Parts: sequence; C-alpha cells; structure tokens
Amino acid sequence: MASFAPMTNDGVEGDAPRYAAFSRPAGTARSLEEERAFLLGKVQHMRPFAMQILDVPGLVLCEDIVSDLDLPLVTTARVDGYGVRGSDLVGATPLNPASLHLVGSIRAADDPGRPLVAGATVRVEAGAIVPEGVDAVVPLTAGAPGEDDTILIGTETRLFQNVRRAGSELSDGTPLLRAGDVLTPRSVAVLAEVGLDKVMVRPRPRVVVFTVGETLVEPGRALTAPQQRYDATTALITAAARSDGATVYPLGVVAADPEAVARVVNDQQIRADLIVAVGAAPFVDAIPGARDADEAIVGLNGQVSVAYAALGDNQTPLVTLPAGVISAYVAYLALVRPLVNTLNEVDPLAGDRVLGRLTETVESEVGVTQYVPAVRTLLGATTPVAAADSQLAWDLARANVLAIIPPNAGRVEANTHVDCLVLGDGTDPEAR
Repeated sequence: MASFAPMTNDGVEGDAPRYAAFSRPAGTARSLEEERAFLLGKVQHMRPFAMQILDVPGLVLCEDIVSDLDLPLVTTARVDGYGVRGSDLVGATPLNPASLHLVGSIRAADDPGRPLVAGATVRVEAGAIVPEGVDAVVPLTAGAPGEDDTILIGTETRLFQNVRRAGSELSDGTPLLRAGDVLTPRSVAVLAEVGLDKVMVRPRPRVVVFTVGETLVEPGRALTAPQQRYDATTALITAAARSDGATVYPLGVVAADPEAVARVVNDQQIRADLIVAVGAAPFVDAIPGARDADEAIVGLNGQVSVAYAALGDNQTPLVTLPAGVISAYVAYLALVRPLVNTLNEVDPLAGDRVLGRLTETVESEVGVTQYVPAVRTLLGATTPVAAADSQLAWDLARANVLAIIPPNAGRVEANTHVDCLVLGDGTDPEAR
C-alpha cells in the first residue's frame, strides 16, 4: 500500500524555503474553490481589436463575417469556345448546323466588349468575361469555320452551359464566419477572398512568467554548488500557458530579494495582461504600487501560499504560485489556467475529465484538494506515479492524468473511483 500524504512547501525544487517544516504560512485560509472564485473576480475578457489577417490564425473572431460581394464577381467562360445565345442554336444538328457571325475574340485579360446580338458569336478563352447576351459557351470542337466569317455549330446548348455565373459560388449576404470561431489558415483565406485585410479578434493574453529562487539555475548554465538545481518550473508554466492560448514571456530565475522581484515586476507589467511568479508570495507586499494585495493559504496539495496583487494603472493581476514543479503546475491548472481561459473568453473550468479507479490507497488531509499525478489505463485503472512530496518534472511526464482527491475524502481506499483531469498535451489516457 502506498501512502500519499498531502504535499507542503517543503520538498520543493531545491530552492524554496521550507516554511511548512516549521510553521504554517500566514494568510487568509481559503478552499480551492474560494481562491479560484476570488481570482476570477479580478480578470475580464481581453478587449477585441482589429488585427491584420496574417496575424490572426489561432485567435478568436469577435464579429460575424458576411460576404458583401458576389463571387465570381463577373460571369466567365469555363472552357475555350464560342459564346452564344442559346436561342440561336435551337434545332441545330450536325446535318443542319446553325451559322453564326463571328464578331471577335476575348482573352481572359480582356474587357468583355459590346453585348452579343442575336445571330452572332464571339470566341472566348477559358476564364474570359463573357459579354452581355451570352448565356452559354460551346466548346471549340463543336464549331467549324463557315463562309464570310461565320462559325457553323451543329448542336444545341443548355442555358448557362460552360459558363460560371457571377455570384453562383458565393453571393452577397452569405454568412462566412461567426463570432466565437477560432480562426485557421483556411479562415484567413476566406477573409482575403472577400477583400478583408483586418478583422476584429480577441488577442492572446500576454503572460509574464518567472521563478524566485536562490539555488535554482537556468538550463544551459553550469551547476557550481551541490545544493543547486536546474529550474524546470519556469519552462513548465511557460509551456502550459502557451498551450492554453497565451503569449508568454519567460524571464527565468529571479533572486529571492524584495528589490529584485519589485524591479522585475515593475519592468514587465507594461507588456503583461497577467504576471505569474512562482515562489514570490513573500515579496508581494514589497512591490511599489501593488494594490489590493492578498495572501491566502489554500488547501491544494497541502497548505500552500498563493498571493495576488493589482499592478499599476491598468491593475495588471499578479498571481504567485507555490514553489516546486508539481506544486506550481497543480496550482497553475487549478487557479491560473481559469484566468487565462477567462482572458480568452473560454469556459474557466474547461478541461477534459474522466473517471478513474485507484489501484492504491491515497492518504489526503481533510480540507485539502489533492491532485495526484497518475497513469490511467484504457480500462480506467489509475496508479499514482510518485510519492506525495515529489517535485520532479519526470513524474509529471510519466503521468497522463491528475487524480483528484476531494477535500473531505481523507483516506481513499484502493478501487475507489475518482475524477481525473486529463493532461491534454498528447498523452491520451484512453490510448493506454
């Protein structure tokens, strides 16, 4: 039997102070749902604005698009042939062909010229605009030269045969795209086809991400002390926010110093719609100009500290996450992803869930919601992949779900069914 006791702020990614080992951090005690509701009350949808169509794939359209023109704009010939009035060919046969006076020829790049009169024909190139009066095109092979600039045509024709009529493929007033559609490269082509170079969209929220730590080292640099460890959290939260539709600016590791944190925050808020700072809760009060500062102790994989502040005139929200790869990721999914979704005007709680059956007993603290990295098989058997105090990205990589232990569950026996949040990044639990 494995024991999965609730995680605390110790056992983090090599750098964060082990607050929980000595005392519980100060702050307002809130449940996960209460803290989520508190934070959601601080953000609104991103305001739409007009953007060049080449920059909009992946964004949400904020207006209905209706065609204001006919396509094709003009009536053209589908084949090389002779433009005719169909009434002139009534009764024509190979033995008794109609004789039509040839009045000229029209290339694809030419203007259509004068209207075609009865008893006449005009030679047209495929794609050429047909003159007024032409209601069909006879292929070249169906005509033969006659005397005195005439063309002999020994077949009847149908109305609009071999003619692409103006507005026959897309007419003025046709709905093309709807507000709320996610724009694709094909959508961009539709916009261009009807002459639009800009469209109203909801921009991707801009999210700044950094991690506070003294012993963390950014990947690519050398470890110079035994207590140092590479920072995986910034990369994880950056990738998660990008997959949720945000434009993310990762800053890496910031020193655990109030002035350093304040300087970074003040420099970055001008380009941010949301700032996510891992392990920065102790420094929020020291940020000049921070308003409505709030620190809460949230029952989420232990008792973790989550802080909030509004920054500057735009009241840019700053949210801190607990240190440690798994702790920060769980807090991101539970608290920050709903904010990113709201900015994107998506259901805050969007995310696939499936039912799983625990294969091991899980210990959980009453009042704490526990997200346990686990592997769920095709038949639903759900096995935790790490000890409760693990903070390894490797344990997240091996998991395809987070088994959710509700706050009042306490000890959850093996074979109990629990909700599982699907880690929707290519690790499909139904494929195992």
